[in-house]
Amino acid sequence: MRIDIWSDYVCPFCYIGSTRLMKALEETGLKESAEITYRSFQLDPDAKKGESGPYYRSLAEKYGISDDEAKDKIRQVAMMASRDGLHFTEELFHVSTFDAHRLGHLAKEKGSGARFTEAMYRSYFVDGLDISSKEVLLRIAEEAGIPYDEANAVLEGSDYSSEVKKDQKDAGDYGITGVPFFVIDGKYAISGAQSPESFRKALEGARD
Repeated sequence: MRIDIWSDYVCPFCYIGSTRLMKALEETGLKESAEITYRSFQLDPDAKKGESGPYYRSLAEKYGISDDEAKDKIRQVAMMASRDGLHFTEELFHVSTFDAHRLGHLAKEKGSGARFTEAMYRSYFVDGLDISSKEVLLRIAEEAGIPYDEANAVLEGSDYSSEVKKDQKDAGDYGITGVPFFVIDGKYAISGAQSPESFRKALEGARD
């Protein structure tokens, strides 16, 4: 069973949805046979490299709400995540994820896509790190088992830029406008951070 997951490392529902999918895979006994491929999707492709700021501020500007209202929204999502055993910090950065996605493609080539993605989520949502920082990205890559020299070469150059853009084009071809978005065996689509029960039913249906 092949599962393609379009996601962004700064998307809280992507982390929640991925966690619920993994739970459903375990419950259905399909975890070992599932081939999971993470695909790139930037929620804010216009975010500038090298610039970062408080996430609540960008959220307030995007929806035309106050800083306090934006902070409350972040708090509500953190409470939702806690029910899945995820403990989010409320101190998040608004950053470009383009370099992170390029590094994600290297991780995928190395067979470490899942480890890298999990480390990225944890670093951003739990540890509150700036995942646009080269230093942070290299540390995450090392945690995922990627050689320093190879990760550094990617970040110093432009490797995997076309792969990131292709993933986003493929998302457009599928009609994907938001993430997370899951495609099972190229046929069955699941949008959003559905419940583990919904994931389980979809997996069982695809298997049968």
